[in-house]
Amino acid sequence: MFALFVLSCISLELLHALDSWPTATASQVAPKSNFRYHPLIHWMDNGSFLTLPEVVSSLESPVVMMTANRGFLDLLHNLLFSIQRFHLRMNLVIVCEDKSSYRNLSNGVRGLSIPYLVVLTHLNESVRNATRYGSANYLDLVQKRVSYLKLFVESGLDVLYIDADIVLLGDPFRHFEKKADLIVANEYRKGNNFCTCFLFLRAKRIVRTFLDEWLGALPNDTRGNQKTFNKVIRRDDFKKKITKQVLPANVFVSGMTFRESTTPWRKRKPQPALVHANWMIGRENKRGMFKQAGLWFVPKG
Repeated sequence: MFALFVLSCISLELLHALDSWPTATASQVAPKSNFRYHPLIHWMDNGSFLTLPEVVSSLESPVVMMTANRGFLDLLHNLLFSIQRFHLRMNLVIVCEDKSSYRNLSNGVRGLSIPYLVVLTHLNESVRNATRYGSANYLDLVQKRVSYLKLFVESGLDVLYIDADIVLLGDPFRHFEKKADLIVANEYRKGNNFCTCFLFLRAKRIVRTFLDEWLGALPNDTRGNQKTFNKVIRRDDFKKKITKQVLPANVFVSGMTFRESTTPWRKRKPQPALVHANWMIGRENKRGMFKQAGLWFVPKG
């Protein structure tokens, strides 16, 4: 069974988790007064403390990684409901970047019955403003994800990252080639601009080396992490040593590709495995695209 997990490993102020799926209450959000502060704490509701390496070492491969924050919480809900709607068998753990999203998810989402585990990685009440594209806080949130990926790969776990403004319309794993070290979505039907919002990495030494180089190049990326990813993956040493699979743009569909056709998604051939609401800025615009396309799966009320 695939384990669907989200964890954080850079600038961690707290790893705050549950040991039941998904029955945490709001009382478990804040640590108790005698909580000993440590950046690599995995706090279980029975009061025990585990280091992050101990937690990661207990997981099974592959891991699927997501992050949550208050600013994009409704989009994450939509992703979760898409997983439920299409009966995708996944165990879900969601890393929350603020206490607001943690409370929401740990209390349960009405109508959502798929199991999940939540962890908290940041003590701020909300990082909603950090979702503004191009802001310094936005860059911090986006670039931290590369370190999360590195944590899993270094722990011997294959890992898939899925962005919150995506809906799944089928099982993505059935499209993956077993021989591929790195599997990535493409923005365009023609040409290659790889999208780091949907990225699968196998736990291999060459992939760890690639992640180190990607991390080292991030300070030069003023938009997030994708520009540096595309630059580093095209280097001769990685082109020769990493077996890469580029997913078909008409199956793993970007916002740009999706809007090129007026055909309803259910009637498209081939059938999309996912649709990504990128190539637009702002939560309202992303949600509007999904609603107009019949891809908003959050129940009314």
